[in-house]
Amino acid sequence: MKRALLVFGILLCSVLVAKVPAVHAGELDILLEKLVDKGVLTPIEATIIKDETKQAVAGEVSQGKSYAVPSWAQKLKIKQDLRLRYQNEVRDSDVKHRNRMRVRYRLGVISNPFKDIEIGAGLATGSSDPRSTNQTLGDNFSSKGINLDYAYAQWKATKNLKVIAGKFKRKAYLWQPTDLLWDGDINPEGVSVNYEKSLTKNSKVYVNTGWWNIDERDQRQGDLGNAFMYYGQVGNKWKKGDVDAQVAAMVYKFSGVKGNELGDNKVVGDDGGSDTNTEIGNLLAFDYDSKGLAGEIGIKNPFGFESIERFAVFGQYVRNFTISKDNQGWSSGFKFGHKKVAKPGNWQFKYIYAELQRDAWLDIFPDSDRYGGKTDIKAHELVFQYALRKDLVLGIDLYKAQRLDQGKNKEILGQFDLVFKF
Repeated sequence: MKRALLVFGILLCSVLVAKVPAVHAGELDILLEKLVDKGVLTPIEATIIKDETKQAVAGEVSQGKSYAVPSWAQKLKIKQDLRLRYQNEVRDSDVKHRNRMRVRYRLGVISNPFKDIEIGAGLATGSSDPRSTNQTLGDNFSSKGINLDYAYAQWKATKNLKVIAGKFKRKAYLWQPTDLLWDGDINPEGVSVNYEKSLTKNSKVYVNTGWWNIDERDQRQGDLGNAFMYYGQVGNKWKKGDVDAQVAAMVYKFSGVKGNELGDNKVVGDDGGSDTNTEIGNLLAFDYDSKGLAGEIGIKNPFGFESIERFAVFGQYVRNFTISKDNQGWSSGFKFGHKKVAKPGNWQFKYIYAELQRDAWLDIFPDSDRYGGKTDIKAHELVFQYALRKDLVLGIDLYKAQRLDQGKNKEILGQFDLVFKF
């Protein structure tokens, strides 16, 4: 009899919460308390019913089948993260020593109004600088800015083909093993296409291409108008047993860049420029049409070390083929530890060496932490991450960099982070 009442109680509460929007969690608690008072349920049985009911409702919401929650709300996915950073910089030229406390907050919402359509939008701290979502603490406790970080629509046209338009995250549409060319905070604007197809059980080929709008300008006399970038990438992913690899070739084509203005009206506007590319009369002297290669190869539990989930080496090369001098860049490195730093005790160590000549690439795009995002630099970088608990990661990032054409102007940059995901 007791077992039958327990089963009936679970079914009754599940129906009330899932089918009738007016019955909320508080009312469920009152109902269970009444059943306990009347001796129908024991306190332990009431707790079991409450837990079972919550799980049932959560399952229905995740499948979009709940009657208690509007259908549009069931299709939303919300992501948030908060990063607290202490940053120390020492440079033997213009900036001698600087200490900064910085904060980054990001909020993202993703929805699928149709089976083949994804809509996403995100907000982040920072300014109009496309290479930073940090806010430096100070300025007499002033309020900090929030900006639109991305807003896009993505269409999954077929099993193998997807198209995205708007302002979007770059990773799924342009693979890069390092931030030699692209700062991690840059979310491009325009249209991109990704096509992937399995060739064999162990191999998959992909093609990425797109048209990105760098800057919009009035068609004034002497002004080149809008600045665009077109790109294409062909790559292959391969995995067999404990070994995995990826290699890709890419081509970049720019329009409206050579002869454009610098200073306050630089190609990307007021923010984001590093002012190291060659200039003639405050105008960019060259185009930056480039080609490059990138690759990574990894092995699971190398040398029998169970504590090292994966060890990988990677590299990247770029060459501006419109000029013949100061036109190359490359990076290489290795990483080992856990593949993802997510669960308590997970960790990863990474080392990168990068070298980027003055006109190998537009100086508005590289990692802004590597000597301020300039070209004409070489740098060493050490990164360590450790998960203190689920969704709480400690990070340490150290750079030692200097200009290529000068014997001094060295910089040491240290960043110490706590990252919360929720």
